Amino acid sequence: MRFAYWSRELAGWALIGIGLWQFWNTYGLISNRRIFEAGPSAFIAFIIFRSGLHLLKVAVAAQAARSLPEGAQPATRKASRMAVKSVAPTPTKSVVPGPRSRAASANGAAN
Repeated sequence: MRFAYWSRELAGWALIGIGLWQFWNTYGLISNRRIFEAGPSAFIAFIIFRSGLHLLKVAVAAQAARSLPEGAQPATRKASRMAVKSVAPTPTKSVVPGPRSRAASANGAAN
């Protein structure tokens, strides 16, 4: 397992180095006024550099997770809720779901 951490770490640093090298090539293209070639090159450099940063973050997270005790569980709190008071204009007990026909309300049915 220890090898997996170091392989991610080394791959992350390698990708950061390749990304920086690609940024340097992009700078050379811009210096030679090759603007159209520099755009895709900068995009590729950005993606490679960000990939290296992500691998480094994953490697550090794996190392931190490995240092936790075996049975460690996060402390969870019970969510407390405030008492809910209706602010609606009509009380909820008097609301009947669905439409009521005029004939039913005239006969006093379905209260």
